[in-house]
Amino acid sequence: MAGINRRSVLGGGAVVGVAVVSGGVYTAARAAVAGVNPSVSGEAAHVRTLRKALDDAAAGIAGPDGVDSAGRIIVKAGYTGVPTYTLLNTLVIGGNTLLDATGARFVAKFGTASQEYKLDGTNDHSPTPVYQVDGQGLFTAPIVVGAKAATMLLNHVPAATTKGYAAPGNIKIRGGEWDPISAYVWQDTGAARARADKAPPMNALTFIHTQDIEIEGVTVYNVKWWHAVELNAVRRAVVQDSFFKGWVENPTAGLWQGEAVQLDLPSASSTWAGAVDGTPTVDVRVVRNHVAASGSQPSWAKLIGSHTGGAKAGQVHARVLIEGNVVDDAKWDAIGPMNTTALVIRGNTVNRGCGGIYVSPMTAKTPGRPPVPVAANPLNGVEITGNTVTVARSAAGVTRHAVRINSVSEGGFDSKVTDVVVTGNTATGDSVNGKRYSYGPLVEFRAGVPPQND
Repeated sequence: MAGINRRSVLGGGAVVGVAVVSGGVYTAARAAVAGVNPSVSGEAAHVRTLRKALDDAAAGIAGPDGVDSAGRIIVKAGYTGVPTYTLLNTLVIGGNTLLDATGARFVAKFGTASQEYKLDGTNDHSPTPVYQVDGQGLFTAPIVVGAKAATMLLNHVPAATTKGYAAPGNIKIRGGEWDPISAYVWQDTGAARARADKAPPMNALTFIHTQDIEIEGVTVYNVKWWHAVELNAVRRAVVQDSFFKGWVENPTAGLWQGEAVQLDLPSASSTWAGAVDGTPTVDVRVVRNHVAASGSQPSWAKLIGSHTGGAKAGQVHARVLIEGNVVDDAKWDAIGPMNTTALVIRGNTVNRGCGGIYVSPMTAKTPGRPPVPVAANPLNGVEITGNTVTVARSAAGVTRHAVRINSVSEGGFDSKVTDVVVTGNTATGDSVNGKRYSYGPLVEFRAGVPPQND
């Protein structure tokens, strides 16, 4: 997410409450466990039952489905004849929990208020849908209020002071359909439906200040503006065998921020819970996922990327594998992990993307307007191998490179990209001035491995 301070608009603050269970008996802390999930007036009985099961799992109390081989308490949402889970507030999952949502469908219907936004006029966008703005380029759209966070699911973070990867982890989400906008827009038609005018911007699945996260076999539909999966200050995560279908384009920021799977770090404007400490996301695998249009919305700008840098040197995402994914009709660079070192991108297929693969460092900057560069953040170890990329001019009339590795010189700081390998890729379709491969001036390649070029 860009341009809105989550702490100021979400109205929920940090997720609080933790339980201690000894010998299967509740301690005095049991009352606090109810706070892991909010108590939501008006939710259906089966939704309240699910929240209770997640609260029990957070307290270490196993239900009828037992514990998996990784020590996670299994909570099942799907069963024969299960109705849709209409969430009126964020669903919160604690540590050591597997939410098996196979066969279940989740929709969001959070409370909203009107928010004034500024239309981005400096970056490329798709020409439709058109937003009606005033003389200052401002327009009004909904924003989530009265909920823990503008995300359908969030991991439990014990306190606003929680740092690093300290929130309870060892969490898995398996299966389920996650749809953040349909409850708001299903009666609308035309441009109002295309823009999802009545729906607030929202993530589907968000994790912060935690570790050991698995997301497997989920299907996320039609996210408005933000992300299907956000990994924010997460250590060790897997996103695999999932479908990300449809995205409502964000008119307030460039398409470079339109990631289905975002790697993020807690900054003043990107912290869902816990401390604003710039902890990067590390040790991530994103494998065998598929990004495409849905029946009602076009495809995402990107499968995966990162567009936020840290305020200090060294706040860089690291050790990320992106492999075996298929990305159809990306509105921007289909794979765009900026500010990410020790990076492997291999065996992916990009069909008709505005661009293919883009890698770039980001100078560390202190917050402010404008932010002030304070340090270089070089990247070391980038392997781009065996990918198949077909580039096609976007609806906005833009074509980008099939493979682009940038380097950054800003504020007197040079951020190099070293130990780079680009080999065995296939690039077809449109080009940028006759070139499908492009490298910045401070990009250094691994000895003995000449890079691909047109």
